Amino acid sequence: MVDLPDRWITDTEISTRFPYYTRANADEVGPEPFTPLGWSLGWGRGCVPGVADGFISFGVLTSDEFAVDPPEVFGNWGGYFYNQLSLPRLMGVRMPGATPEAIDQAYFGDHPGVPPYTPHPEDENEAQTAKLEATMGWVMTTDGHPTMEEWKANAQALRSARPDLASLSDAELVARARDIAEQVHTAWVPYCEICLGASLGPGAVQMVCGAVGRPEAAVQLVSAIGEVDSAAASFAMWDLSRIVRGSDELTVAFDAGVDGLIDRISGGSDDAQRFVTGFEALLAQYGHRGPNEWDLGSPSWETDHTIPLGMLERLRFQDDDRAPSNSTEETAAERTRLLEEISGLVAEDAEALGALQAGASSAATFFQLRERGKNAVIMLLNEAKVTLLELGDRLVERGAIEDRWKVFQALDGELDQLVDDASALGSTLAERAEIFAELPNRVPPYIIKLEEGVPPIREWPVRGESDAEVATAGEVLQGAAASPGTVSGTARVILDPYDAMALQPGDIMIAPTTDPSWTPLFLQAGAVVCNVGAIASHAAIVSRELGVPCVVSVVDATDRIPDGATITVDGAAGTVTIG
Repeated sequence: MVDLPDRWITDTEISTRFPYYTRANADEVGPEPFTPLGWSLGWGRGCVPGVADGFISFGVLTSDEFAVDPPEVFGNWGGYFYNQLSLPRLMGVRMPGATPEAIDQAYFGDHPGVPPYTPHPEDENEAQTAKLEATMGWVMTTDGHPTMEEWKANAQALRSARPDLASLSDAELVARARDIAEQVHTAWVPYCEICLGASLGPGAVQMVCGAVGRPEAAVQLVSAIGEVDSAAASFAMWDLSRIVRGSDELTVAFDAGVDGLIDRISGGSDDAQRFVTGFEALLAQYGHRGPNEWDLGSPSWETDHTIPLGMLERLRFQDDDRAPSNSTEETAAERTRLLEEISGLVAEDAEALGALQAGASSAATFFQLRERGKNAVIMLLNEAKVTLLELGDRLVERGAIEDRWKVFQALDGELDQLVDDASALGSTLAERAEIFAELPNRVPPYIIKLEEGVPPIREWPVRGESDAEVATAGEVLQGAAASPGTVSGTARVILDPYDAMALQPGDIMIAPTTDPSWTPLFLQAGAVVCNVGAIASHAAIVSRELGVPCVVSVVDATDRIPDGATITVDGAAGTVTIG
């Protein structure tokens, strides 16, 4: 039994100016604890300063308003990622027509436990309000973000031009990883602008739909928008699954298990060669995806082929008529029809009509850009990941560490020492790895408040000991509408995308959270229900693109919904009814 410490080595300072942090919407970005190197290098050197610069360039605040260095745009305690709660609310105060409560709804959904907004004497700022007003005008009228498009191209170029990592020295590997982190910093600035702007369009659509008594139409009007980068991997997965489904040889190979599958079928029939070629293309384009993909220390599809192969193992059983293109076409047609209908209801109100049409257009643009931006940044992070894994392999060969992944137990500031004398840190990394392995077994506080501080990690509840009451027949669980459609089916609680063997075609997947790396499983499921999320969550955007009904922010869904129960999901109303 590992003796957990009171604090972890990546714990951050609680801001006095922006004193509230939350796991709401953060458990989608970082469902598992971040490794020390994943946080200190990937986030401390890359994401965090990039987000801070993005808040400034968007107009929310000025650089001197940050009270903590590095800027308090996020928090990390016990390895767990926390969103700032106070800082986005500042945008709600300063942005014309917005409120802190509206910001909470857009980013965190209806999840309970979020403390009410408390005004601060410095929240009002006329200069920033004027800048935000100009930014709002841009968000509601632009049809793209050229800088983000450049970073998409830059990330793809970096991946294509990856050097022979084995030929680089240890110091060169570290330098490459740090250089990529600096690129992440720069790429996060436009990506942050996009994330902040992504709530405005849907907000306008929701306002108009609510005013005409059609609130359920809002989520349908932002569905099947097309050109969503994070959905593209699912389409590619679907095509590969059809090769498997149509081949007796590949069916037998998958029946034998995914471990070593590629080696077993290489040199086989034409079908086998088509699959191998297609799988290699999948990894070249989407190999950076993976569970907990914001952490450098988590496997990606490229570093662990069993993850995408395991998803294909499930997807091969889905009927051909469930092709995502079919659902997308139907949903897109319904979106167009519904936009015309709602536009007709407000035709006599020029302001409302303008808000509806501009909001729908902005939502589509920014949801596309949000997934494009995330895809680019994750691709950059994966390049740092494979670079550091090369270093990890060398440390294993020298006997300094036992497992290549233990390199991520180092801090950014220790990498030079690791290169100079790995043996001096070997025992330290091993000790950290033991503690780190226990962190996922603890439930972090949902809210961190300055006045209360952070409870010692050893006092955090043990995961799996939930006191949530199991829902009974006839009970309706309310969440947030994420993707339209009504489906009944068998509930399957899936806690880990590595282990989805119980999921059968048409089952309703109940998950703690999902990110785009899970979404190939969406094609297997009849619908998806998540503990957390909001309409602008990545998984919600992708599920709408794939035409899969989805409800998010169903509190304790994985504990309350019995595995095997018959349930009905209404993705437009945001409800889950127990049969």
